[in-house]
Amino acid sequence: MHTENQGNPVPSFYKYVLAFMFAIDEINKNPYILPNVTLGYHVTDSCNNKNKAIENVLQILSGPGDIVPNYSCLSNGKLVGVVGDQSSKTSLQIIEHLNIYGFTQISYGATNPVLSNKQMYPSYFQTLPSDQTQYLAIVKLLKHFDWTWIGILASDDDGGYTQSQELMKQAEVYDICIEFILKMKTDDFTNEENSNEKNRRMFQKSTSNIIVLCGTISFLTVQFIEEQRISGKVKTLIIPVGSNIEILSSVKHKASWDRSLIFSSSSIKIPQLKTFLEDISLENRPNDPILEHILLVYLSCKPSNPILKMLAENYYGHKLNNCNRTIKLQNIGSHNYYTETFSTTYHVYTAVYAMAHALHEGLLHMPRNFNCKYMLQKCGSIWINLLLHHVVSTFSNSKNMGIVLKIVQQEGAYVPGASMSSKSMIPVSKCTEDCPPGYRRILMNGSHKCCFECLKCSDGDISNETDKRSCIRCPRDQWPNDNNQCAPKETEFLSYIDDTITLIITVIVIFLFLKTSFILGIFTLFRDTPVVKASNQTLCFLLLVSIMLSFLCIFLFLGCPTRLTCMLRQTLFGIIFSVAMSSILAKTIMVYSAFKATKPGSNCRKFIGVKITNCLVFVCSFTQVVLCIIWLSTAPPFPDNNFDLYENKIILQCNEGSIVAFSLNLGYIGILAVVSFLVAFLARNLPDSFNEAKYITFSMLVVCSVWVAFIPAYLSVTGKSSVLVEIFAILSSSVGILACIFYPKCYIIILRPDLNSKDNLLKKPKYGGENLTT
Repeated sequence: MHTENQGNPVPSFYKYVLAFMFAIDEINKNPYILPNVTLGYHVTDSCNNKNKAIENVLQILSGPGDIVPNYSCLSNGKLVGVVGDQSSKTSLQIIEHLNIYGFTQISYGATNPVLSNKQMYPSYFQTLPSDQTQYLAIVKLLKHFDWTWIGILASDDDGGYTQSQELMKQAEVYDICIEFILKMKTDDFTNEENSNEKNRRMFQKSTSNIIVLCGTISFLTVQFIEEQRISGKVKTLIIPVGSNIEILSSVKHKASWDRSLIFSSSSIKIPQLKTFLEDISLENRPNDPILEHILLVYLSCKPSNPILKMLAENYYGHKLNNCNRTIKLQNIGSHNYYTETFSTTYHVYTAVYAMAHALHEGLLHMPRNFNCKYMLQKCGSIWINLLLHHVVSTFSNSKNMGIVLKIVQQEGAYVPGASMSSKSMIPVSKCTEDCPPGYRRILMNGSHKCCFECLKCSDGDISNETDKRSCIRCPRDQWPNDNNQCAPKETEFLSYIDDTITLIITVIVIFLFLKTSFILGIFTLFRDTPVVKASNQTLCFLLLVSIMLSFLCIFLFLGCPTRLTCMLRQTLFGIIFSVAMSSILAKTIMVYSAFKATKPGSNCRKFIGVKITNCLVFVCSFTQVVLCIIWLSTAPPFPDNNFDLYENKIILQCNEGSIVAFSLNLGYIGILAVVSFLVAFLARNLPDSFNEAKYITFSMLVVCSVWVAFIPAYLSVTGKSSVLVEIFAILSSSVGILACIFYPKCYIIILRPDLNSKDNLLKKPKYGGENLTT
């Protein structure tokens, strides 16, 4: 039993003594437990003082009279075990001495995890879970409700320190931060106003809404919490097992514990014990000085002890009453003496029965002729180990040592198994609001790890949950969408379906193809006319077909790139356009040679003829075919996904495979165009009724200009823009050839048929003022 309030007895602690005596009396009356054995007891008060606890243990071991360590003056009624103490610090001192002799100790209130070490204290047992167990349960509860920002209200004693340290250790594992730790005095002897004022300021300044109590709940703690509630600081309290929660049943303090969570070990209603506690009075306990003292303090009843009476009247200033001896202890009020439910009282009762059952089993298995007198050592291993074995067995088989969560309702009563009915009722206790999806947490300098800022994820990263510490990088082929999820990246290419420019190009290509086909049809229809014959029918037809096919090559550049289209688009265009350039070169050489051959003694006659021109076209075109075959054999173009050009989309393109081969392919076409241009330029002033050389010069000038401009333009753009640049170059150069070479002839054939005659063809331009004719 403990005392506080300037030495006055506390009714709740006195209730533990009454439960202890009730249990022993009940066992002695039970014929099925310890038959022919009467249990006795010796009650001492440790006063929550370690030195006093040691003194009491030595006194009990030695017997009445002077304390003689390691010796017992008792001839009978030997000690078999100790029940108590409530405090961990006093229980540690008690078991250190009892452990020497192997006596069993069962505590009904100590929770220090050190006491659970069976290697150090094999004969120590407790009816409450250790701090380690229950604070792990508390931390898991905090994590379940996402309460990561809490405060600690600890009693300023060993129990408060040990439990707060255990809570901090468990909280660290589960990433729960402690905003503050307030140490509360457990008695009125110390009046540190500065410390109390500091606690008040810190409590008022705090932002955490969850407070965990550690150690013993004293009346000063209750008063502090009540003051804060009145001032508007209402917080949810979490109260562990063994915190003197009888105080919470006080009617005048019930509002302070609304919505609080109380961890309490299992408790069973014991009607007989309840009746016994409610019937306590001086009439049935006439020689109980503690009862007299309690009635004096709480009901101002005159005690039988004259010294106590004098102190009460003179020192305390109490006006004493002559109370009826039938007045019951419960008249002091339920907030002081609560008998409706049991918590620690039940554990006292359970501890006594556990010891009794173990003793009962031990006697049943006790060796014959066993006797123990005088020296404690003679009690030795046989009896003590036998009793210890059965205490262990009793605790192992017990089903009533668990923890039950109880929730304090607004009325102040705590109800086993109650649960919160609405999520809106659940308080929030965080240093910082959760970061929404799409953001990550970054710690603020000098703050707790629970205090952070929310930073938007970098491009390409997501956090699809709230309060993520880091963002996740999307795979290479994915990108965050509006729902903050990694979705396949948008692909970019010249699509036939949803790309307007592709539709425009398609229309243009078809129009130019049809137009070229129309011109080919005109030339076929008028193939016997002088204009067509003079232009070399075969080369004209070959050139027109090449231009038509070059237009059709554009479709290889459109749509999603495939292995086949990538291999064909450059090589096929290169071969077709080489045929066109070869035809123009052959036509130019033929025109130049034809006029040079008219001079006497000219060697150019040998360059005039169909075989020569056909051979020239074949050789020039075949050279391009060989280059393309080498290209496709060594490093052919292939479809490629470009992830690096844009972060949020994939460019579907053709990788040319070999830049050298690609450059040679276009470079060879350029060489043919330049040679054709130079030859045509040399022949531009030669006599020609139809200006063939001039038209070829203009067409090659267009082709060369387009492809010279193509090189920097192609290198400066990316993605589908580079494809568009090449398409434009193909269309421009093809249209330039078509327009410069064939439009004038079509004009003569269709609109000026009078010029499409042999006489006009043979008409010579004037040289030196004379009209030359053939």
